[in-house]
Amino acid sequence: MKVKQKHDLFEFRFHFHFDDSVGFTDKYFLAENYRQAKEMFDYACSKRSPKVLLDKVEKWNRWADRWENIELPDSGHLLN
Repeated sequence: MKVKQKHDLFEFRFHFHFDDSVGFTDKYFLAENYRQAKEMFDYACSKRSPKVLLDKVEKWNRWADRWENIELPDSGHLLN
């Protein structure tokens, strides 16, 4: 019997707004790493026609009890 490895999940917060909106919105995802969380965020926003302008991404540090910023690549700020 093969035993699956257990991976830790981390909480990511995406702070963004749509091109046609005034205020910012947050979306939260549980993922093993930033890449997975970004894929989920991209999928969640793919159904919307306005462009998504990503302001920042943060990862919850459960040991320090605070949100920590994640550096975004330049191409990641504007999504379709």
